Amino acid sequence: MSNQQTPEKTIIDEVVETLIKKTDFLEKELTAKNVTLLAKEEQTQALITDFKNKFGNMVIQAPKPDLSEINTSLKKGLDAINENMEKWPKPLKKEYRFLFFSEQVRSVEYVKAVLTRIILFLLALVFMIFAYRLLNNHMK
Repeated sequence: MSNQQTPEKTIIDEVVETLIKKTDFLEKELTAKNVTLLAKEEQTQALITDFKNKFGNMVIQAPKPDLSEINTSLKKGLDAINENMEKWPKPLKKEYRFLFFSEQVRSVEYVKAVLTRIILFLLALVFMIFAYRLLNNHMK
């Protein structure tokens, strides 16, 4: 049995040795990858800082817009409007009227109210003139 146990042990030992070798190899590759990743990260950070230094203080100014075409088209439009307004018919005469009664409202109540106020105003005016003359004669 010892013969049978030794080959099994040797196979298990070989498997364990190969696993140890593979894990050592994987660990070496992992450290190498980490080193290269750190180097790439440093390069990236250097490029970012370089980019910030170059373009961080850059000021872009757009040229002033040319509004001459817009101004000319607006001026042409306003001139056309003015020409059309001058072509409209103009009134021949002007009338200035003082109306006691509006042309839109012709109700009896409205006419009655206006006439009452006019009559009361005229009576008050006649009374004031009469009172002034009477007092003026009395003061002399």
